[in-house]
Amino acid sequence: MHKISRRPLALPASQAPFARSACRVLVVLSFGMAAAFTAKPAAAQSVEGFYKGKTVTAIVGSGVGGGYDAVMRLLSRHITRHIPGEPKIVVQNMPAASGIAALNHVYNIAPRDGSVISGAANTMPFDPLFGGPAAKFDVFKLNWLGSLAKQTNVCLVWGATPLKTLADVQQQKMRVSATGATGWRSFLPNLINGVAGTKFEVINGYESAASMLAVERGEVDGLCADYATVKSTQNDWVEQKKIVVLAQFGLTPLAGLEHVPMGLDSIADPADHRAVELFMMQQEWGRPFVMPPEVPADRLAAMRAAFDATMKDPAFLAEAEKLRIDIDPMTGAEMDKMFKEAYATPPEVVERTKVLLKRAGAI
Repeated sequence: MHKISRRPLALPASQAPFARSACRVLVVLSFGMAAAFTAKPAAAQSVEGFYKGKTVTAIVGSGVGGGYDAVMRLLSRHITRHIPGEPKIVVQNMPAASGIAALNHVYNIAPRDGSVISGAANTMPFDPLFGGPAAKFDVFKLNWLGSLAKQTNVCLVWGATPLKTLADVQQQKMRVSATGATGWRSFLPNLINGVAGTKFEVINGYESAASMLAVERGEVDGLCADYATVKSTQNDWVEQKKIVVLAQFGLTPLAGLEHVPMGLDSIADPADHRAVELFMMQQEWGRPFVMPPEVPADRLAAMRAAFDATMKDPAFLAEAEKLRIDIDPMTGAEMDKMFKEAYATPPEVVERTKVLLKRAGAI
């Protein structure tokens, strides 16, 4: 039987340096792997740590002085107390294309780290549904925080004019001021012209506040606008009865306007009625607030919680009442649910709505 040699294997002298180097590499790798397994992961930055000392940008897709601007500044003054770290909030106005430029910016350009919020126009969530060519966003990838209140539009006329009812506007021309072709103040009267035979003449090109001033100056006969905005920015019109509200275009009557006809009742064709009703659904989330896609989940949850807490904040509610801003909030989760329901509408209804909106110049 052969004996097994237990002597170390001797390498030729020419290979010995390489063997020693290989051993040293193995030792280093071993220590590195051991360190990797034993080292504790670095603690992730907390939500409070992120927002403390941070400046959050609050984007408004309209000019200074309008309804969306007013509610964003109101929210910004109070929500910071409910955000961990209490960041500073700076409002930035981006008045272009009736708000769609701002939402495109939020979706495609704005930082996704939780440092940007925006007050979106209530028409924006439906823009992709109706095929709006300027919409460069996915409503289901945006992060919706919630809404301050419903937003019901009315068509009103300066009291000195002979026009007193919507039926009058079906008989004679009424000039109304508007901000842009895709804004409510423009496409609503054009839409009603197409389905109810009214004779609104839309004068575009005004900024939000200037469109109100145009009514007082007599440059136009009136306008079609969110009634809450009218009350908050031109309350003397309401209290001193300087205006006549011809019709309201929500799904249900507004408190205090129970005597004013519903605009939907002026639409005789059932298919048109259903299509316009779908479109008017947007007023249910009349004052929506949103964050970009891909915001870290913990920061989004904190911002949604901060929004909900602000809606119950006594100081916030007191200032809202002082400014005559209605508060009837909707949570981000409720908005998500409504969007899913709306996007599940039968295709024929959506197509009819698109036809009407295209005719009105909205898309």
